[in-house]
Amino acid sequence: MEHMKSTTKPASKPAAKPTAAKPERLDPRYSTASINPLTPRYLSVVAHERGYDTASLCRGLGFTAEDLNQPNFKISYRQGSMMIRRGQKLIGDTGLGLAVGSRQTLVSWGLVGFGMMTCATLGEASEMGIHYQKGAGSLIHIAMELRGQQVAILADPQFYDPDIEMFLIEEAFSSMVNIVRHLVGPQFTPTAIELVYQPPPHAAIYDTIFRCPVRFGCSRNRLITDVNWMNYPLPTYDPLVAKTAIKLIEENLTVEQEKVDLSTTIERAIRDNLKDLPSLQSIAATLNIGERTLRRRLNDAGFSYQGLLESVRKSRALELLSHSKFSVADVAAETGFKDVRNFRRAFKRWTGVAPTEIRE
Repeated sequence: MEHMKSTTKPASKPAAKPTAAKPERLDPRYSTASINPLTPRYLSVVAHERGYDTASLCRGLGFTAEDLNQPNFKISYRQGSMMIRRGQKLIGDTGLGLAVGSRQTLVSWGLVGFGMMTCATLGEASEMGIHYQKGAGSLIHIAMELRGQQVAILADPQFYDPDIEMFLIEEAFSSMVNIVRHLVGPQFTPTAIELVYQPPPHAAIYDTIFRCPVRFGCSRNRLITDVNWMNYPLPTYDPLVAKTAIKLIEENLTVEQEKVDLSTTIERAIRDNLKDLPSLQSIAATLNIGERTLRRRLNDAGFSYQGLLESVRKSRALELLSHSKFSVADVAAETGFKDVRNFRRAFKRWTGVAPTEIRE
């Protein structure tokens, strides 16, 4: 995907290889086992249904296919991403993410899915699913925003991981649509799907699954629907059981998950406001804690505000440069840089290469 500037001078040193394509292995969230193994579990299900050896998908990763079905078993992003790569290589289906996502039901999301069933409206259920997304097995960042008469569900990669990025986005959006149809009925149809990447070979399958316009080469990954759907009453609503479900979910959270959730919350605030960055003080205010307390908690978890800011900017820049035709100046603006020269210097510091060298 990445390419190097060629040279005709024999005496010149070979150009340094871009380092941007590798996930942030120094980020503690990369190797912390805090994620529900939902996606690997259903990848294993799909592989088994198609006649493949599921044991080979897990071999050497620190767990077995049987472990994926154990209560409270957790995996790291590293383990999940490696299994997905193996699945793609083994099965060879470019639309594997859609197959894995479409295979899931509300029950697949465990306690989180159960809790969503007890909510009063689809809007409340959506908020619960997003709030406890790691408990439901998400390997990417999911957020929701109101856009006039529309609601957009945004999906952003947690790490720059181009080999499995399309798989993760497809799995997330197809599972969401399937879950919503389990909650409100098969008549649910999104208004539109917007995707950062270009049309894949299996693009025709999108029409069958989503039944709505799908636009490729966009600035963000969005699942857009009419705001009125958020008020749709759920027939399984039960306020008492809802409280019980939330209590069970909270009790199931580990200390490591809480640390990851804190950093994810701050990253989300940064990502949603890259052009007008929030201060740590303003983020602390939204969390109802003091700035010093938030800074200390971040430090205890192995993070800093500046480090999270740079991580978000880097991931966003790589995503746009890899999948779109935005100019470098456009990407600089999208990532919150007012001066393109500062962006170029920052990008070189992050990756070891110039922004133009990331282009396909």
